[in-house]
Amino acid sequence: MGHSTRSALYPLKFTLLPKEKVWGGQKLKGLLGGVSAGMGNIGEVWEVWEGLAVTNGPLRGKTLKTLVHESPRGILGDSIPSEPEIIFPLLLKLIDAQDTLSVQVHPDDGYARAREKQPFGKTEMWYVLEAEPDARIVHGLNRPVDQAELRHAIERGTLTELLEFVPVARGDIFLLKAGTIHALGKGIMVYELQQSSDLTYRLYDWGRRPSGGVARELHVDKSLEVARLEPIPDHKIRAVDLPETGYRRRLLCACSYFAVEQLISGSRITQQLEGKFHIVTALEGTVSLRPTGGKSEELTLHPLESALVPAGFSQYQILPLEKRYTVMKAYIPNLQADIVSPLLVAGVPRSEVVQLGVDPASISIDR
Repeated sequence: MGHSTRSALYPLKFTLLPKEKVWGGQKLKGLLGGVSAGMGNIGEVWEVWEGLAVTNGPLRGKTLKTLVHESPRGILGDSIPSEPEIIFPLLLKLIDAQDTLSVQVHPDDGYARAREKQPFGKTEMWYVLEAEPDARIVHGLNRPVDQAELRHAIERGTLTELLEFVPVARGDIFLLKAGTIHALGKGIMVYELQQSSDLTYRLYDWGRRPSGGVARELHVDKSLEVARLEPIPDHKIRAVDLPETGYRRRLLCACSYFAVEQLISGSRITQQLEGKFHIVTALEGTVSLRPTGGKSEELTLHPLESALVPAGFSQYQILPLEKRYTVMKAYIPNLQADIVSPLLVAGVPRSEVVQLGVDPASISIDR
């Protein structure tokens, strides 16, 4: 299984999956090709997900799910989930919030498997692409509560008195671990990387009645079972610069589920895959992705377009098609080997490593 598929792998671009949302807007239609102008308010566009079909090269029309089944190691490399069914573990989307999203929370893996019979919970990260001057998000609670108090606030319509509202600006980074009560605010556009799960439990929807006067369903019991009930001490992640020659490399976040880097350059740079797949998104400028060796397909990415570079390559190049570019690179790290040890050896304080999203208990004292 998978030999012919693996030998034919190259950087893969996928059909876009736009999602109409009551809180969405029109921006993503203008920024991305492939989003129908005839659709209503677009809140999300999914760019890399196992259900999407390839749009470029000989594998055109095959879904990522099919490719993972045919060549799990060629696509995923060392990042194969230990599940009965091998699933592509991440989902990349762009979100345009022209109104505030519901106050919501996501379960962790254990709850998702036990209660929902789904393989993944949902930890996610946001990188703010645009934010209006007074934009803010909900990020946790402003004081500790218990389940009874939180339920009482939901039932009485006073939940907003318990929420922590955080101002945001372009370039801000947030890691929303499973169990974090949150809401993306009006006037914000984000790059979101997350576990491949759509499990969302709503606690509050701001009194909206979008569908024929019918309020959207709340999931109070499940929300209370999974929600973190104490404040979050640090809201925004501080990116860590990593030493490189010829370009700027910023580590935006790192946890057991994913890591996200930002690469800024005006010249060609080479990226080593080292048994990992990379999800590459062009933020500013147009770039080309070129695997080294063989006769693999080259792929052009315009701003806000994304591609999957399968793990079956040893390395690839990012080439500028304009004077300067910024790209996002997401992957699943070996936390100790790829993140913790290199940062500690480089003299980055342990506290700065932890605030990236690393579980303190996972940090080995052996460098």
